[in-house]
Amino acid sequence: MGIFDRQKEKQKKSEWITAVRPESKVYAGRIMVGLASGERTILPKNPWKDYETGENAPQECYMLLMRNDERGYYVIGHGNYDSTIKKLEEYTLDSDETSILVRELTLEELKSLVEVESKRDNYFKYVGELSDQLRNEIEFTFRKAIQVFRITNPEDGRAIATQVMEIVDDILETGKFPEAYDDMVDIAVALGVLFGQALCVGYGWSWKRFGESESDSVYGVVSPEENFCNASLLYLNKILSGQNIGLDGNNDNTVLLLYNMLENIDQKPEDKKYVPLA
Repeated sequence: MGIFDRQKEKQKKSEWITAVRPESKVYAGRIMVGLASGERTILPKNPWKDYETGENAPQECYMLLMRNDERGYYVIGHGNYDSTIKKLEEYTLDSDETSILVRELTLEELKSLVEVESKRDNYFKYVGELSDQLRNEIEFTFRKAIQVFRITNPEDGRAIATQVMEIVDDILETGKFPEAYDDMVDIAVALGVLFGQALCVGYGWSWKRFGESESDSVYGVVSPEENFCNASLLYLNKILSGQNIGLDGNNDNTVLLLYNMLENIDQKPEDKKYVPLA
């Protein structure tokens, strides 16, 4: 065996030694074996061998697929163990008689293995679609705001958010607003709709209602995969009324900051759907 062969053999052993070996568990008569993103993992070829045979033996086996990031582990779904193992062949680094060694998977690669998505509870008791009348009102408010505030590029989400930030800065500094609106509440509604539409145009968000019940709910926008929401009208009212207090104790105009932070936010879902942001 040459020096390069010995180095390869040493590296291969190191990959096995440092890999994660998840413990299989039985839930409701089913064997569950975990696989998380970002972890080199050793998976058993035959997970049934560790369990007794007979009437009470587990009849099914599933691979539990989990996102792993700085917030910990979160189950995104599962798949039949045998079919998932076959899908993992292209990601396999090595194998022996009993196990396979799978390289670190990205979140997108892990999602491609999901056969059944994990069901999550909603943050709000009620989540519903907007009525046609309310959708028409939002569209009218948006079109009016474009004209009154001279929004230069209504097809560009970041451009809208940038102008909304500048408009809010000017109002907070001068206390003045266009005569087309009666008071600061009307201004908050108009700018809130503009910000909501910025998220729709820029990131593919959509309008919905959410709250304690249908009668006790607000409308705002939700992310494409419905992991997060923003009550944009209330958010703008909070800033304009001086209640968006930052760490420095001052009211902060965080419109553009929040817009930038929400890009690709669905890649890191919480334990519940429709989690409110800002």
